[in-house]
Amino acid sequence: MPRYNNRSGAGGDADRNGAGHNGFGCYGLNVGIGNIDDDPQLEIIVTYDNHSIQAFNHDGQAIDAADYFTNRDSSYRDMPLTWGQFIRWADPDVEAAHYHLHQGDWPHPSTQEWLQWTASPPNVVDLDGDGQNEVVGVPNIEMQIPYVTQAYGIMVLEGAYGDGRRSAMRLPGWEILPRGGHPMDVDGWYPPMGVPAAATINIQGDDLPEIVVSLNDGCLYAFEADGAELWHFNYAHGKAIMFASEPAVADLNQDGSPEIIFSTYGDPDQSDCGHLIVLSADGTPLQDLALPNPGHNGNGNGAPAAPTVADLDNDGQLEILVQTFDHGLDIFTIPGSAGNCLLWTTARGGPLRTGQPSGY
Repeated sequence: MPRYNNRSGAGGDADRNGAGHNGFGCYGLNVGIGNIDDDPQLEIIVTYDNHSIQAFNHDGQAIDAADYFTNRDSSYRDMPLTWGQFIRWADPDVEAAHYHLHQGDWPHPSTQEWLQWTASPPNVVDLDGDGQNEVVGVPNIEMQIPYVTQAYGIMVLEGAYGDGRRSAMRLPGWEILPRGGHPMDVDGWYPPMGVPAAATINIQGDDLPEIVVSLNDGCLYAFEADGAELWHFNYAHGKAIMFASEPAVADLNQDGSPEIIFSTYGDPDQSDCGHLIVLSADGTPLQDLALPNPGHNGNGNGAPAAPTVADLDNDGQLEILVQTFDHGLDIFTIPGSAGNCLLWTTARGGPLRTGQPSGY
């Protein structure tokens, strides 16, 4: 897992800002790579098993947040903060009072919603078309003690460009997080909930990308670059428990408009939760195929991993690879398809798993 740099002094984070840096563990998809500042090197964005999101330079040093955010702790009063040195709260007014004005009671999840980043892989993308990248994450929004997820939301944070005055600030228009409904409740550990990994890709053919993501409430969503919901599609098939993979995006029928491809999975004690679903760019269902020959696996029934879209046998036509819990790997050929428009070909965009489109 990405570790905090434990060097002291210049270039180190061990005693930086007086508070030091530390983080909990990471899970398999919790790294995004891209440029979020003015130098030519790439940065590393990491979400840990806690309520913070951190950004590192290529040399491992944490990146400062905007001077809007300062430490409220009396031991480090008014000292600067890096991206991951403070908890992110759903309500921007809570962050303003706590980290900027240092006013009012300290926030607490018993009364305010905070953001949990455990399962949220970050993406790096220029959402507003200004030539500077933002960081997109899909944290679960928690409240109460013990924590209860209220919904999954979309957060968009600005990069550390120029003098850093907007670093880790919410992109204007994204102050209030778009969110889904209450996630489906699992009694126990299995099946595991879906990983809210977004595809950030242009599906409308305009100048800006969209955000396509499943929010664990039985629906796959598409949001426009300004946060407005473009559409949502209910994939639950009437099931009490049904989750979806990360979507892949490709033009399967060579009509110039990409399709969204994803799979579903559910309760291990059922045998009909696995589907391969293809939607048009406007959310219209084109295919909803039950996966063949279902078996049984205690982890779940169906296909949790993002499909992979590729020309597997080099015949000029695309295949879709679907990995299941219960019966192995399914491979489907798409007649009449071609590799002319492969945008988001597998998990996290492509084989490099950077959280950017294939080829980045």
